Amino acid sequence: FKSFFICALLNWGYVGIWLCYMGFPWWGFWVLLFWFFYSRTPHSALRTCAAVFVKDWRGEWRIRAALNAIALFAVAAPIALSFSVARQKLEPEVQAGLLWAVLLFAALVGLSRAFVKEEESGTAHLLRLSCPGDAVLWGKAAFNLALLLVTQLAAVPIFMVMIGVVPHNLWALLLILLLGDIGLAGVSTLLGAIAAQTRSRGALFSAIAIPILLPLLVAASSATAIAFGKPGDVMPGIVIVAAYDAAMISAAWLLFDFVWAP
Repeated sequence: FKSFFICALLNWGYVGIWLCYMGFPWWGFWVLLFWFFYSRTPHSALRTCAAVFVKDWRGEWRIRAALNAIALFAVAAPIALSFSVARQKLEPEVQAGLLWAVLLFAALVGLSRAFVKEEESGTAHLLRLSCPGDAVLWGKAAFNLALLLVTQLAAVPIFMVMIGVVPHNLWALLLILLLGDIGLAGVSTLLGAIAAQTRSRGALFSAIAIPILLPLLVAASSATAIAFGKPGDVMPGIVIVAAYDAAMISAAWLLFDFVWAP
């Protein structure tokens, strides 16, 4: 641990290399990815990202449209499912599939409004003029991620209680949920920017999001089933979800300027 803190004081890039050397390649990969973007991003852009995040969070806290929609669906769906599967012993694969189906459709209900507020109020052009595209992307993605994490703090425990799920590997489950939320937030931010500029925003967002999110749903469900008690190794599923996140976040970063342009 002494060498870890020495590396942290010198440079976070050294921390990533240290984690890879100590046998944690994927943790090292994410630290190196963070250091790569942070070291090449001006501090003014970071402040702009934080300003976009704070703006969206304050606006959402006033009206609570997306927050209420996601929380209502994520809480009501497990309760409704519990009546359908009462006194039934569900396999871990079924439990994992139900969990991620609930989380996916709850995200589709609320995350589509990431850019709707600016388009409806006519302030989208002002946001384009005052903030660079990268800052808008990362600020909106951070807001979507925070929204998912806040709602799932209540939704996931309610699902486990109502369905009768007992996780066998809690830390793996938490890591899968975090990586899945990162993928959902990144993809939803990019697709939300596309759908917000059309008339049929909600229908278009769901239609284009489900095919793109299907690989994430399959990989996360498989890994979650092992965390719920299915025999097998959970690491391949976690690696697939992490690789999906890296690919989608990179694609969003490269394409967002073309999507966000008027």
